[in-house]
Amino acid sequence: MFALLFPYLLCTLPLHSLFAQNIGEISLKDYIFSLVIMALIITGGIFGLNTFIHNIYISELVFCINFFLLLYSNIFFIQLFSTYKRSLLQYQLLYTGLLMSACIIISGLSVLIFKLLSPSAVTKIIFCISAFISFFVLLDIIKKLTDFYGNKNIINKTNCSFTNIPEDLPDIYHIITDANTGFDRVEYCDNYFKDELLKRGFHICTKAKSNYNYTFCSVPSVLNMDYIENITGSALPSEALKYYGENKVFNYLKNAGYKINTVTFNLYKHLLNNKHEFKPVLLKALSFNSIVYILQCFLGCTYVSNNFKELSGTLSKFVNDKSLQPKYFFGHLMAPHYPYLYNEDGSKIPPQHSRNLQYYFTYLKYTNKKLLNTIDELKKNMRPNSIILIHGDHSVSAEKEEDKFKILLAIYGNNKYTKSLPDNCSLVNLFRILFNNILNTNFPLLENKHIIVDNYGQIWNKNHFSKKYAKLKQKYKNKRIIFYGTGIFFKELKNNYNLSDFNIVGFSDIKYNNFKEPVYNKELGGNVIAPDCIYKLQPDAVFISLLEAHYAEKYFNEVLFKNKRNCFQYEILINPSPQIIIERLLAQIL
Repeated sequence: MFALLFPYLLCTLPLHSLFAQNIGEISLKDYIFSLVIMALIITGGIFGLNTFIHNIYISELVFCINFFLLLYSNIFFIQLFSTYKRSLLQYQLLYTGLLMSACIIISGLSVLIFKLLSPSAVTKIIFCISAFISFFVLLDIIKKLTDFYGNKNIINKTNCSFTNIPEDLPDIYHIITDANTGFDRVEYCDNYFKDELLKRGFHICTKAKSNYNYTFCSVPSVLNMDYIENITGSALPSEALKYYGENKVFNYLKNAGYKINTVTFNLYKHLLNNKHEFKPVLLKALSFNSIVYILQCFLGCTYVSNNFKELSGTLSKFVNDKSLQPKYFFGHLMAPHYPYLYNEDGSKIPPQHSRNLQYYFTYLKYTNKKLLNTIDELKKNMRPNSIILIHGDHSVSAEKEEDKFKILLAIYGNNKYTKSLPDNCSLVNLFRILFNNILNTNFPLLENKHIIVDNYGQIWNKNHFSKKYAKLKQKYKNKRIIFYGTGIFFKELKNNYNLSDFNIVGFSDIKYNNFKEPVYNKELGGNVIAPDCIYKLQPDAVFISLLEAHYAEKYFNEVLFKNKRNCFQYEILINPSPQIIIERLLAQIL
């Protein structure tokens, strides 16, 4: 009887594993909901097959074989066909036909084989194996859940006493726009937005900076008014994100009598203990690794959103709340962070360009216009003694390290609340200054530090990069090499490996688009050139030195060299994750 459970143990094992690995970003509610959906798919698939086969054990085995065949077969396809520059779409019909034929043939062979063998015995063996593996994965989940919800001591504690709280506390409307660069980066300075903020009475800190280069560290640091201990270089999101919800700012405001409401994007909602209506958002496992994602594609659904609509709707209701309590609203927008969805005029950006930095500025302008609309609606209905606080949490990719921290920081309100904000205010001191002005606290200001965080150390290990590096060095000895991508990942690569082992003839990146001829770059120690002029340096191979290299590969295939097939060979230095590979398979098939 237990053998009947083996498809559930086997097919949901990837879901358990993903939850254990990404517990800092995936809610327990979404995890359980996804298990329910997966169970319905498995049940429907097995009993659907059983109506034709009339043997429940064979139905289970055939379903599981096809499930994993569809799930993982694309890995081999990518390994075979993505070494050289070419469009994968030309193989779409052939590959889809072969895959479907393989499913039919293997299903037929399975039925024949399991009529000779004892399918019940085979299912029992697979059940034992699945149960053994699942047991240890579930133990890992329990341990990580205990750590995640039990340890809250990473932020340095600062005593706070409310001895003289003013009676007329201001309402605070706090909006974070993810990756908003503000006005200190010339190439992304939206002067129209700046002028409109000034017209509306905002005070702008034009030299404001974040303290970290990633959301998962920056926002917990803002909301806890402190730096995060033990995070000075390499880090994982789960190490900091768990301090996003139960934070000092929320707790201090609650103690001061504030009524709090929050809006954030899907992955972070549970971290804020949000009580909004639950919207079932499937986990990464179901988004990329199951039949549900195929159904999403057919229906034209997407799980990506800039959450403007939810923020404006919730904010509108909250500002009209007639409660006598002072109010604090926290809204975290997934914009203008990639994926870049809209041009300035509201037209959609093609999906293939959703991570192309060239489209960041137009999406930034779109975001800023939406923010102005939100501000205008807010000012119509809010109490006179209110504060509107808008800031970014980090900047976008930049050649200069300091540019990665330049952000938007604008505040509207009584001058007594804003007068002591320095022009170069960093986010770690933002609420220290505001609370000193609003709640009569006496927080000391911290030293401004700007910390580059990455998790590349673990990526080297996962991808066995040292072995790959040795093979590349042998394969491309005396060959002409160009590195494509010169961001944080490339710098980490440069710091860990001796790139002089290669005959490097140049470096390319989207940020060098204006260099149509080779130009010497002192920092890189070689020539830089625009991507569409790579061919001028006659490389034998291009090394894609980006963490998300599949986007560069897609850029090469579908945009940059769409009409110049096989013009050069390229190597991806970091192999794509199984999730990315499966996403690409589905994109090809559908």
